[in-house]
Amino acid sequence: MRVFHEVRHKRHTLIVCPGNEFPNVSDWKGADGKPLTIKVDFIAGEARVPSNLGQYLLDKGLVQESPLIVPKPVIETPRRGPRLLTA
Repeated sequence: MRVFHEVRHKRHTLIVCPGNEFPNVSDWKGADGKPLTIKVDFIAGEARVPSNLGQYLLDKGLVQESPLIVPKPVIETPRRGPRLLTA
């Protein structure tokens, strides 16, 4: 599976450990039963990974399925003076 990262440097590395979050999934465990730490190397913003790892990265919002950088929508409201934004 091809996945894309928004950082477009020549090389970028992402390290994940999905076995810590999903301890009962055998794909994320080593031979000794301990969670695997997985290193994903991106070259020019692209990496090829197994489909289960690609889906995990997509679900976490760490990568994109497309090389296109789509801007996040901006909601404009009429200006009525300074406001404090609260969460």
